[in-house]
Amino acid sequence: MNSNSEMLLRKILDAPVGQVVTVLGESLNCNIKLQVVEQNTVAPNQFVRKVTIAAQGLPIITANVEFDSTVLPKFIMDELLKKKRGVGTILNVNGIIATRKIISLNRHSNKNTVSREYELIHEGVVWFTILEEIKLGNLGSDKYG
Repeated sequence: MNSNSEMLLRKILDAPVGQVVTVLGESLNCNIKLQVVEQNTVAPNQFVRKVTIAAQGLPIITANVEFDSTVLPKFIMDELLKKKRGVGTILNVNGIIATRKIISLNRHSNKNTVSREYELIHEGVVWFTILEEIKLGNLGSDKYG
């Protein structure tokens, strides 16, 4: 991995909640698209949302977001059920401050990826658990522009 890609990885990992798309757009100088691929109920009140963040059609980040509808305010659930925006964006536009608690961070050299699991916590309550995979091979600066 080249030093530009390594710097971009660091920016992604350090981005504030809800700012990853913005950081990628500024860093890669191209259109970034967040897409909610699917969202399913896996148990009563338990949901899993699959999201992809892509640059120029190349997936940069894939994520699984788990949440429990019993701990979220109705207006947040209403936004989630629309499947239009990312979790961080929903929190930001509603003025919700959440902190990120990293559970694990692993580099997988054989797959050229970094995986990170974290919780988004609001006022001491875990609202979301996110497992994301960052595809390092797609961070190369020669692919964009």
